[in-house]
Amino acid sequence: MPSDEWYREEYKGREDELISSQEILDRTGYTRGAVSKWKSRHEDMPETVCKKWRSPESSAGRGHGAFDFYWVRTEMEPFLAVRLELAQVHRKPEDRDERYHIVCARLRESDARVRWIVERETNLKTELTKLREEREQLQHRSVDDRRFVAAYERERESSAIKEEA
Repeated sequence: MPSDEWYREEYKGREDELISSQEILDRTGYTRGAVSKWKSRHEDMPETVCKKWRSPESSAGRGHGAFDFYWVRTEMEPFLAVRLELAQVHRKPEDRDERYHIVCARLRESDARVRWIVERETNLKTELTKLREEREQLQHRSVDDRRFVAAYERERESSAIKEEA
């Protein structure tokens, strides 16, 4: 199991002062991807304190990922407040309604496409089974045909030798 990585040693043993990426996700509704992008897009994002690896028991029901990043809570909370405030400013009810209709349409299209793919897979499986059966029959018949051709050619060769003699 990998060990925890500390980037700001002064916070070792002061874990109660830290906020984890998972806690940020739970509190804000943002995704791991969004939090990850903040690091490269926002110069005012606080420095990461550490990366702690999760045990399999602690990750149950906590999303994907093998570790959590941690920040100083008092540094991260003002940054989160700004992010959440900006999200509210840019989120109008009509935008949510429009997005709802777009997502519903996309879901209908996706569901229809999945049904088509499942039907196509079923048809291809059936066709593949038939092709395999046909190939096996041809291979078996080919063995018999090759034997016949070899025997016939031997017989013709033998007849030709007898006629010459």
